[in-house]
Amino acid sequence: MVKKEEIQSMAFMIISYAGSSFDHFYKSIECARTGDFDSAEREMTLGKEDLKKAHESQTDMLSAETKNEDIPFSIIMTHAQDHLTMAILTERMAKEFVCLYRERGEDRKNG
Repeated sequence: MVKKEEIQSMAFMIISYAGSSFDHFYKSIECARTGDFDSAEREMTLGKEDLKKAHESQTDMLSAETKNEDIPFSIIMTHAQDHLTMAILTERMAKEFVCLYRERGEDRKNG
């Protein structure tokens, strides 16, 4: 059986990395809005690295459950999954915003 403390530790890792990735993705949008696409891409890369780490922490927990280990319920883990979902959504939105701001900038140059 996985101990509740282990679940909480995994949850805090997910919260930490997902929160950091969210911040990087949001900064990417801000950079793109000002036309700083190099920084926008750098922030996207940093966000993806942290998102991968959050996923790895989640995978550790899911792997334990697939091995029929008893996983105690944790509201903190539920909160962590919420953070991870928000980070994933923000990544997708940031990609679109960066693309839109880039296209808008090109249209202004050509128009």
